[in-house]
Amino acid sequence: TPNASSSSSSSKRGHSNPFPRKLMDMLQKEEAAIVSWLPRGDAFVVRDNDRFVSDVLPRYFRHTKLTSFQRQLNLYGFRRITKGP
Repeated sequence: TPNASSSSSSSKRGHSNPFPRKLMDMLQKEEAAIVSWLPRGDAFVVRDNDRFVSDVLPRYFRHTKLTSFQRQLNLYGFRRITKGP
């Protein structure tokens, strides 16, 4: 049907909220030694900043600056946690 094809073609473009999708994809696929979920699954940690910036960010985003990534996180309501429970 025309509706089915138009909705599937728009979902293939993936223009709505690409950052959260890319973030989830990255957290599922990348090495835990670089970036991973914390055990409770309510936060993630970048364990190797250098490899994260040089290897991981370019795979998912157009920028390769940690500050740009942090700014995007802030826009989506993520906050930095400096101390665990």
